[in-house]
Amino acid sequence: MIMEFSRLYLTGLTLAFLSVTSIAKTVDVTVTNPSSKDRVNEIVEIKASELINKVGSAHLYVTDSEMKEIPSQITYDSLLIFSASVPAGGETKYQIHSSEAPHIYLPIVTGKTRPERQDDLSWENDLVGFRAYGPDTRHRGEKAFGYDIFFKHPTQTPVLDILYEMQTSSANWAKVDSLRKVDPRKAKAFQDLISYHIDSGLGMDCYAVGPTLGDGTTALLVADSIYYPWTYENIEILDNGPLRFTARLIFPKASVDKDKSTVETRTITLDAGSHLNRCTVTYEGLSKPQKIVTGFPLRDDSEPISDIKHGIIAYADPTQGPDNGKALLGVILPEGIKDSFRKDNHILGIAKVSTAKPFTYYWGFAWDKADITSLKDWHEYLIDLATRQPLSCRISPSL
Repeated sequence: MIMEFSRLYLTGLTLAFLSVTSIAKTVDVTVTNPSSKDRVNEIVEIKASELINKVGSAHLYVTDSEMKEIPSQITYDSLLIFSASVPAGGETKYQIHSSEAPHIYLPIVTGKTRPERQDDLSWENDLVGFRAYGPDTRHRGEKAFGYDIFFKHPTQTPVLDILYEMQTSSANWAKVDSLRKVDPRKAKAFQDLISYHIDSGLGMDCYAVGPTLGDGTTALLVADSIYYPWTYENIEILDNGPLRFTARLIFPKASVDKDKSTVETRTITLDAGSHLNRCTVTYEGLSKPQKIVTGFPLRDDSEPISDIKHGIIAYADPTQGPDNGKALLGVILPEGIKDSFRKDNHILGIAKVSTAKPFTYYWGFAWDKADITSLKDWHEYLIDLATRQPLSCRISPSL
């Protein structure tokens, strides 16, 4: 079972604290680590209803063993999540408190649609950023099927708003046009500064998607042909930080083999500190089980990793530009890969999907100029996630 982790650099800051006029009810939560490795800042989940019944309030906050408040979130599917650190084979205690109103924290994970850039959906955490192309891309006829990625320098501060604003600001491009008339070199320098395709210290987009699956998009495989999904049609943002982002994407009706009205839905979740999204894919309108593939386009002659034993496909993409480093791409299929193969210049893992059963897998990347610096280390990271025993939580009344 895969548990994503969170590198929260906890500051204890909140934007709003509450005046509680009575003593808050609390419960103790003991988080136990059954594995032989320390678990540091890993997101844990507890059913919120179980806690709300015990403390008598719909509003909750969390403190650690030193009674310091740490960020927490109640998700759209009624889970209380927070970041836990537990030594190998040990346990750590936390407390859940009732409150008269929600506590608000600085977001580490966040996302939004971008009407200024063809209705893209972009989202990010402290390590990585992503993009799913919006319906305007399809309406313009642009062939962009897969997920795009944004390289980031690790930071708790979201940066995509800044990168999009620099790239799409009409005032910035008016300045470029003005400078071109008097000094083309200054115009070029300013254009490079505002471009999110060049790293000016915040990160950049230097990965090419085009008519490919990009970073780990799924697609149906029928009669040896990939049914490339185009852009989403409708979207609902379900969670928007501080620790988890979740979005549901619904795609237009499509013809798949003999099924003329197949509708794909994806629910994508990104947690703080994780390089990987959890993605659950469902198909309505399939009359029989179909093969499903996921993977990446191959850009050079370097060898990708097909680790069927652990359900992993990985690849070091050279990116666009000689000095941008490599995108270490990866997917994990928890139920296993039936086989891996190459098709349409992609490296792909294959599984099966049907209308009756959702298909859940994990996809994402690391930047070799940041915290994971080689394909070997990236593969080890993915194996660790794929084989990790989950942390367990035990609730008891506070003394």
